[in-house]
Amino acid sequence: MIWRKGRQTMENKKCRKRYRLATALCAGVFMLGMVNLAGCQDEEALENQQAYRQLGINKLEEGSYKEAVDAFQKALDQSQATVGEMEIDICYYKATAQYKSGDTKGALTTCKALVDYDKKNAKAYYLRGCIYMQEGDKEHAMEDFRKSFQISGGSYGLYVAAFDNLKNAGWDAEAEEVLEMALKLKPDKPEDYRERGRIYLLQGDYGNAQKELDQAINQKDVKALLYLAQVYEAQGNSKQAESLYENYISQNNSDVSDLVALGDMQMETGNYSQALAFYEKALTVEGLPEEQRLRRNEIIACEQMLDFEAAREKMVTYLKDYPDDEKAQREYVFLQTR
Repeated sequence: MIWRKGRQTMENKKCRKRYRLATALCAGVFMLGMVNLAGCQDEEALENQQAYRQLGINKLEEGSYKEAVDAFQKALDQSQATVGEMEIDICYYKATAQYKSGDTKGALTTCKALVDYDKKNAKAYYLRGCIYMQEGDKEHAMEDFRKSFQISGGSYGLYVAAFDNLKNAGWDAEAEEVLEMALKLKPDKPEDYRERGRIYLLQGDYGNAQKELDQAINQKDVKALLYLAQVYEAQGNSKQAESLYENYISQNNSDVSDLVALGDMQMETGNYSQALAFYEKALTVEGLPEEQRLRRNEIIACEQMLDFEAAREKMVTYLKDYPDDEKAQREYVFLQTR
């Protein structure tokens, strides 16, 4: 009987917690109406929810932020008062769309509901910290960032993401503080050494960066090759960097997001031949979401390399697949004259 009573107490606590979130979200975020924790989301509602969520993501990417907020709200309306991973995920998107639409108060309200539901939600604290940062509220931004670091239990990636955001906001001292905080963590996995190497790279400490990255590579962390290549690039050793990039590609063709990011990075630095290699590798993967953009970047890279023949060939096949791209049509006219 004692065991049963304890189990009932635990279930009651979970139920009350779900009720508090549902009530908070109904009042400030979801606006669902009556809360029925016992109810289940039916199949039709789930399909509608997924469709509205995707519509919201599409609108967010297009820059139609108010329409995105409306779509995410409609997705939440389909929840039938259930609160699960899907609803939490949609809330993150909604908060982002709210902020981008100019509704800072609404975005913070959404984040607060997420934090109130789960005090150990590092992602919610981080998102709210980003919003405070964009608003110039340094005290609350750093407070939320520190909270997210503490909860995440030593996620180097979170520190680096915060560094990038703070640096872009012009908060150089706070950005450097975040990197120093990250370096106080004790590494115990290959990826930890890789991320530490990445942090030293960001600080311009190439000696320590190479030491940490060599540790990661010795423990078979392939991704560390990318950062080591960047260390050599920063030191002017482009030949060694290119060799490492090729080594990475040969071992890890399937990591499309990294290939795309590397291609974009090489485009920004003017290394068009290497950018083209990354894009071509990424485009071997079927169903790539960014296929159109990558194919346009391929053409741009060829043009920058003065390889107009290759650019023309790629443009012909591009226009067959994307005939409505007026900018590409004008560019093709130019290519025919080269």
